[in-house]
Amino acid sequence: MLAAFLLGYILGKHHGWEKGYQEAAATLPLELRRQSLEEGKCIICAECQAKTSNHENFSTDLNTL
Repeated sequence: MLAAFLLGYILGKHHGWEKGYQEAAATLPLELRRQSLEEGKCIICAECQAKTSNHENFSTDLNTL
């Protein structure tokens, strides 16, 4: 009976690790993107969005379009 309990515990723990890894792999890109947007810079390379953004170059005046 102890062997069956131990085997069930080991299999359950292994299944939990796999499921946790899959959930983390699915949510990590979204979390990185959220943090980057909140801070205004890339979390991975720390490059500021203002340097790479071309939004300032475009006119927002609709009459010129």
